[in-house]
Amino acid sequence: MGQTTATRIIMEVTFLSASGYTDPSKNNGDCILVDNGSELVIYDCGCEEHARRVVEYMDEHAYSKAKLVLSHNDADHFDGIPYLIDQGVLSEVYTLLLLKYKDELLDRVNDKRRTRDSIARRIAEIYDNIYSLSEQVVLKDIFTDTSVADGITILGPDKEYSLDAVAKRIDSRESDDIDKETIVNAVSTQLSVDFGFGRRLLLTGDSSFAAIEDSVKAHSAIQLPHHGKLDQAEQIFEYKGNNTIYFVSDNTGSTNGGSKKLKTAHPRGRAILYTLDGDQTCTSSSFRITQPTRSYYYGF
Repeated sequence: MGQTTATRIIMEVTFLSASGYTDPSKNNGDCILVDNGSELVIYDCGCEEHARRVVEYMDEHAYSKAKLVLSHNDADHFDGIPYLIDQGVLSEVYTLLLLKYKDELLDRVNDKRRTRDSIARRIAEIYDNIYSLSEQVVLKDIFTDTSVADGITILGPDKEYSLDAVAKRIDSRESDDIDKETIVNAVSTQLSVDFGFGRRLLLTGDSSFAAIEDSVKAHSAIQLPHHGKLDQAEQIFEYKGNNTIYFVSDNTGSTNGGSKKLKTAHPRGRAILYTLDGDQTCTSSSFRITQPTRSYYYGF
């Protein structure tokens, strides 16, 4: 019998930097372009300047339409999407569509004062940006529509983890955090990008470590969650070791958060690429530095 040959996928992922934008000191947020050579998938789009660059990229690469995966509701991941809709370039948006699960959430909240209608109103309040997309663009449910394009798959969050967390957020008697993150952040949509030959990149949004723990070991490149937040990063480092390349989408400017603590705590010793230093690109050749060879990144 002949040997099975691994499929080679032409894939390029670009993490957009805001370093040259009109106001790089503000929180311009994330925007990541995933191009498999025949389709373009946008992972988040946090400001209009990101969105304008997306349209330019589409023009340069002859894409008339793109798909978008929205990790979560926060403005620094969402605010460029209205521009993309206005330009007519989005075919569909994949995100957390909680109104479909209001009955399951009602059961989890376990508060007799709540009704299906009040649960729906609360979802619309908490997830106002996502709710605003209704009737503007085709919406896809991340729990059922997991195949986005060839080599590009929604991997998480787990449905039960998500609904349990959101029920806690809806219940005013509970706190608004889980696993060291806000609940909206913790259940960010995760995207797995397959470069072939077992090489995969995990895009994480602002996920909690608990939400991505089962996924990180299968990926040799990882976007460090929440713009390089130190807590999640160190949990991932402990779990993964050195043979991994890390990307930090940190366009948070002078606002709170981002990778400042990470850069101070880990100035060397790991392969970490930051959008603070400009656009960062992941291709099949990027995975060479994950091999256990002598490297500047590892400080050998």
